[in-house]
Amino acid sequence: MDKISLFLILSSAVTNALGSTVMKYAYGGDETLVISGWIGTFFKILLNPWIIIGLGMFGISFFFMAAALSRTDLTLAYPMMSGIVYIILLFIGLFVFKESVTLFRIMGMSFILIGITLLTIKN
Repeated sequence: MDKISLFLILSSAVTNALGSTVMKYAYGGDETLVISGWIGTFFKILLNPWIIIGLGMFGISFFFMAAALSRTDLTLAYPMMSGIVYIILLFIGLFVFKESVTLFRIMGMSFILIGITLLTIKN
């Protein structure tokens, strides 16, 4: 894999993780979000400026991934991007949102990353 492809995959992963982080920031812990029914929830989400920023980050991630896929295999790029997102979100959850990261979560994450690594190894 060349440096540009790696840069595109990393950029896609970072912007994807940032999109998820912004979404969590916007509504994390708001258990009243869906009380107003589907239509009320839809508009409550749609009108939140943080959601627009999060969706923008997902959009940027999409473009980075599209560019990466023009240069490298899908079976390499997407699993690699997903694994990087998992790692980034583990640290964001731990340090930003003070989420509990148990040994079982770390083991589960390790199994996922091992599986992704195995998928990306060429014979």
